[in-house]
Formats: sequence, C-alpha cells, structure tokens
Amino acid sequence: MRIRKNKEAIRIPIALHFFASQFILIMMVLFIIYFYVQSIVANHIYTECETRLDQAVASCQNFAQAFRLQIDESGKSTEENIRAFLLNSIASAADLSNSANISLIATEDATDEYTLLWPNAQYSVSYVNTSKSVIDAVIASGGMATTNTTQALNLNGNLIYYRVIGIEYSSAEGVYEAVSDYYIIAYVNTTTYYKFMTAMTLAIIQAGLIALLAAALMSFFVTYPLLFSTRKLVKFAGRIAKSDFSPVRGHIVSKELSELADTMNNMASKLNEADLEQKTFFQNASHELRTPLMSIQGYAEGIKFGVFEDEVAKNDAIDVIIAETGRLSNLVENLLSISKMDMSRSGGYEVKKQNIDATKLCETVIDRVRGNFIHNDKSIINKIHADGLYINVNENDMLRCLENIFSNCLRYCNKVVTFECKPDLLGKYLNFIISDDGPGISPEVQEHLFERFSKGNDGKHGIGLALAMAIAEEHGGSIKAKNLPKSGACFTVSIPLIKPKESLSKINKEDR
Repeated sequence: MRIRKNKEAIRIPIALHFFASQFILIMMVLFIIYFYVQSIVANHIYTECETRLDQAVASCQNFAQAFRLQIDESGKSTEENIRAFLLNSIASAADLSNSANISLIATEDATDEYTLLWPNAQYSVSYVNTSKSVIDAVIASGGMATTNTTQALNLNGNLIYYRVIGIEYSSAEGVYEAVSDYYIIAYVNTTTYYKFMTAMTLAIIQAGLIALLAAALMSFFVTYPLLFSTRKLVKFAGRIAKSDFSPVRGHIVSKELSELADTMNNMASKLNEADLEQKTFFQNASHELRTPLMSIQGYAEGIKFGVFEDEVAKNDAIDVIIAETGRLSNLVENLLSISKMDMSRSGGYEVKKQNIDATKLCETVIDRVRGNFIHNDKSIINKIHADGLYINVNENDMLRCLENIFSNCLRYCNKVVTFECKPDLLGKYLNFIISDDGPGISPEVQEHLFERFSKGNDGKHGIGLALAMAIAEEHGGSIKAKNLPKSGACFTVSIPLIKPKESLSKINKEDR
C-alpha cells in the first residue's frame, strides 16, 4: 500500500512550539497586568482627584465663613468690597495650590455670561485660558448648579473632575442685595495622571517585547539539544529503513529521548538478529530444497536417457525419486507451517483452535506414526492417561508437532520409543512425553536443538524440532528435552489444559 504524502501539511518545528507556548503565556500575563493597571490607576486617579477637590472645598468654605464675619464687622456691602474680599481670600489660601485649581466667577441673573475674577492675567495667562475653557464646558454641560458631588467632563481629550461652589454672604442685619452671583469652580486636570498611566503602559509593552525576545532566545537554546537529539534519532530510523542496524551513539539530552534511543537500539538489535535469521533461513531452506531436487532430477534424467538398463535399476531409481519427493513434500509443509507460526507471532495470521479430546489426539498421532515404526522394525510403547482431558489447539498443527518429535526419536532409537500422556502434578498442563532408547543428545547439539536447520549426525533437514517448538509456544506451551539417566533422549511437550467438555456444557446451560 502506497502512502500518499500530504504536501500541504504544515510541520512546525519544536522550537516554534515551545516559543508559541511562551508567547501565549507572556501575552496573557501582559494583558492581565495591563487591565489591572488600567483599573487600579483609573480608580487611584479618581480617588486622588476626589481628595484634592475635598481639600479645595474645605478651604473655600473656611474663607467664606471669614467673609461673612468681615462683612458683619465693617458694615460695608458694596460690590467692590465683596469682590476684593473674595479675591484676597483666594490669594491668601496658600494650600489651594496643592489641591485643586480654583476659578472665581461672577454671573448676572438669568444669563450664561460671566466675569472671570480669578485667576487674572497677572497670575498666569495659561492658567486663565484653561480656567475659561473649563468654565465654558461646565456652563455648556448644565449650567452653574452647585452640587456636593464630583462631576466629570471631557475637555479636548482630557478628563476634568470639578465641583461648583456657590458663594453666600450676609450680615447681622440681613441679606445684602448684590448685582452678581459668585461661584467658585474647583477642578483637577487628570492629564498628568494619564500621561503617567500611558508611560506605565509603554513600559509594560517594552517589558513584554523584551520578554518575547528573551523567550525566543531561550526557546532556541533550550530546544536546540532536543532538536539535535531528535534529528539524530530520525537519521537512525532512516538507517534502519535501509537495513543498517548499527546502533545510535552519542549523548541524548533528555531522559525520554534517551529511553527512546535505548528502545530503538534494542529494536535495531532485534531486527538485525531477525534479518540474519531470515537470511540464514532462506539460505538453509534453499540448500535443503536443492538436495532432493538434484537427486530427483538426476534419477529422472537417468531414466529418460536410458542410463538404467535393467528393470531393477529403474525401479530403484523410481523408489529414490518417490522417497526424495516425499522428503521434499514434508520439508515444504514444515517450512509453510513454521512460516505460519511466525506470521501468527507477528499478528499477521490467526491460528484457528478448538477443544480437542487429548485421548483421541494421542490415538490419531499413534495411528499416523505406527507405519514408520513397522517399516523400520521398531516398536512403540503407549501409556495414555488422559481420559476426559481437553486441550484448546489446532489439531493439524498439534499432530505435526508430535509427529516431528516421533520422527526424531524413531531416527535415533535402537528398538523402542515410549509415548506417555498425562497431566502434570498441578493439573494445569497436559504433558506429552516421548522418549527413546538411543544414544541421547550430544552436548554440542543440545544447546541448539530447537534452532532452525540445526541437525545432529543423522538429521534430515533440521526444521522438525524448530517447528515443534514454534507450535507448542503458539498454543501457550513449551518443549523440554533431556537425556535419560541410562540412555536415550526424552522430549516433554506441555500444553495448557482446559475444563472437561461436560463441565463446559453445564456452564453454558447455566449461563442461558
């Protein structure tokens, strides 16, 4: 199956992943700080302006009280005296410069026209212009209504907090009639505060940019070792794909990648062993297949070209061809079976299993091998103790497993092969015990007895016992081989037992 590469797929480097997470974190922190600063500073500005206005109002109320006492003592109530006293009181209130800005105006009844008494041009021209702008905005927003609450207005983009204070004057003899009404407007321009807040915002932005630059540099330096190790592992995987199983070397920076490298090295070692085993298998299989084929070809050509003149020689040649054909057929079946076991271990094939009566299985395998024993003038002794015992196996595979062991024992025995079937002491496994009275297994062969194409002195193709081991392991069992105390070899095939068929039937009925 071909894998189509998606050319439009975007692959993001690990450094960019790391930087992206830091970028998001930094931006979140900056936004949180920005909104908190905005909220805290705005609230602080309002509180500070409120305090300054309170101080200004208190000061104005103090000299308003003094103004009434002065009127009472002098007995004068002319308009000039009133204005002169108000201006003198404002000028002498030195603490006003530290609180709010003060403007004193005189207005005529039922008109929006006013006369700015304080500040005057001699004090400060810019102050006068600002005061006029504030007074015009206050009159435009609702007139000169006195209130004890702080009001706000926007003057050319600047936020102004203000209060309007009405001036009352009287004497002990009654209220004096004056031509004009007098108001004091206390206001605070927040421009300076908001400039400070803007400076703080710029400082936060600058800090954020510096943090992002530091994050980018840190992302590069932190992820570079990871990137280096990852590329090394990628190249290693590419070498494995090209059947180069040499292990990866060098330092791997992180624990996880180091564990991955160790796992990949182990995998490469296993693949190398499997590759060598596969190559050896094919070489040995080719050799084993070539030998009977050459024999068959030679005798067949001899018959064709009249090399064998008499009938006896021809019949002997035909017997050799038949024997080699049987050997070749048996070898091919064994190769197919062991290949099937390999596929089953890798998950590419599922061996079908069923519950088999152990006694019937033993009888079947005895019937199959009895002919060979009779032909070789040897005997088989049976000791079957498996009544009512069942195993979950593939019958054909299990028969082939036992037949291969019988074939091996028959080849090396002197006269007798003993076959015993019984459960183990714990009752978990069923043991098939096949032993002979031959010379036993030589030490140099015993270490490699179940390896593929490992043969003894009289071995055939060296695949039978390897296949028997593969079949036993496929069914959750095992094979053990040993030499008997006196003489001969003994093979024990252990297969897990299952519950008797009758018990399984009862359980099924109860479940229904």
